[in-house]
Amino acid sequence: MRVVRNIVLFIVALIVGVVLFMPKSQLYYYGEKQLKQYGIVIGNEKLDDKLLSLNILHPVVYLQGLGVVRASKVEVMPLLFINRVDADGIELINEAKKFLNVNITKLKLNQSILKPYRVKIDAQGSFGVANGYANLKSRVVHIDIIKPKDINSIKRYLKKGEKGWYYESKF
Repeated sequence: MRVVRNIVLFIVALIVGVVLFMPKSQLYYYGEKQLKQYGIVIGNEKLDDKLLSLNILHPVVYLQGLGVVRASKVEVMPLLFINRVDADGIELINEAKKFLNVNITKLKLNQSILKPYRVKIDAQGSFGVANGYANLKSRVVHIDIIKPKDINSIKRYLKKGEKGWYYESKF
């Protein structure tokens, strides 16, 4: 019995140690390098490595050299079994704002080890409240607008379903 308890304590301590001492900023730079292959660059950011999370302050996302998205804060929490990204104050900039005029006040992305290819999406913004998912294996994004507010600027991209408005696309 004592041996089993010691093994369980060792495994728990190992998991806690990996989470606490995970090189979060190095993971960020690796992800940034991977995105660069697709013409996506994150600039103007300031990294703040915390004990359990990585805060990215004031990042601007550039697509093919053109700034398209700016956020006030992005918090990344890689916790091995559940990974979470929380972003605040997201706004489209430059040409993207002319194309699609929406602001996202809060965005939450969750990914679990139980469903590694599925990312849960929850968002609040000028369009209302939305939730959905991105399936990384089948490369499909589905977002339901739960409580629509001002969807006139995005209505041309939405479809009307039984439960209301939704957006679906392949990437």
